[in-house]
Amino acid sequence: MRIRTLLLLATATACMSFVPGDYLINGIYTATDHSEVYLVNLDSNDTIGVAAVSNGRFSLKGTIDRPAYVYLGQGRERVRFILEPGNVTVSIDERNESGTPLVDAYNDFHRRFYAFDALRQQERDALTARRSQLSDSLFNRQWTGIGDKYLRLQGQLADSVVRANGANLLGVLALDDVAVRDTALFALLYQVLAPQMQSTAIIRKHVQSIRQQSLTAPGRMFTDYLIKGGNPDGSDVRLSDYVGRGKYILLDHWASWCGPCKKEMPYIKKVWQDFAGDRFDVVSIAVSDKRDATVKALQQLDMPWHQILDAQQTPSRLYQVTTIPHIILFAPDGTILHRGLRGEQIHATVSELLGDR
Repeated sequence: MRIRTLLLLATATACMSFVPGDYLINGIYTATDHSEVYLVNLDSNDTIGVAAVSNGRFSLKGTIDRPAYVYLGQGRERVRFILEPGNVTVSIDERNESGTPLVDAYNDFHRRFYAFDALRQQERDALTARRSQLSDSLFNRQWTGIGDKYLRLQGQLADSVVRANGANLLGVLALDDVAVRDTALFALLYQVLAPQMQSTAIIRKHVQSIRQQSLTAPGRMFTDYLIKGGNPDGSDVRLSDYVGRGKYILLDHWASWCGPCKKEMPYIKKVWQDFAGDRFDVVSIAVSDKRDATVKALQQLDMPWHQILDAQQTPSRLYQVTTIPHIILFAPDGTILHRGLRGEQIHATVSELLGDR
């Protein structure tokens, strides 16, 4: 009932959203006195306001003629939310906000949507604990089945929110959460959005991204690229130096600052130790990272397989890698076989392909 109430409230608010109104943001941020925080419209990239921190607090007020998707903060320390007339309380330290109908409705949706991620992980952890009792094919079927179940539940939730809020930013943000998970559902719900919502920067970006994803989806031939100075010795490297040369290649996108990437390394190391040879190999590629930080992490994590450094946004742009870790498995001829392998699924998939079990 709570989500239905909030959604109805958000829809009612949307009917009044074009009436100008005042907003007041009261914020909490543990930062040096006189540090500045910026309120930026994410659609236009315009700075709406600037406030100075004093004793861990700040405030911003102004007038807005329609809701806007904004971020508030500085650098990586920032919070994103829907700004509309009314009073909002924001904690940059805790990364949360509350106060107005659209803000509270999106928070409710966000909690419910990402709770399914936690449940998915719990079921996959339980499946992993029984890994030794299952064949590779059965493990992979059950792993995929768990993923499909929670993707369907997330899709049903997003569908209800977007259809109820297609004319306001709550619908846009709900569709944003769907985009990288289910492109077919995104395409369907995109048609539900009002034209003005379809034209927002966040939705336009997803439309472009999905078009590019179709070029690097499973079943497609790999797209080559060059990373200048990408080898550990500083020489240039191409993806085709590894992919399309007669081996299955597991390509791991990671960064030194990425905690989930580090948690994935034991699984990658195990598959490399068990299968690397004439038919299979592993390559890790550091994206959006500083070279010296990557090198330091390589020493700490003990990653003896092939490494590509300093790739920055090149593979992310061409392959639409929106989150890391992200693993792509290529066939010996360079065809893309799988994207997004995780955990024990990595070993089971490679083992099944190589016929070693």
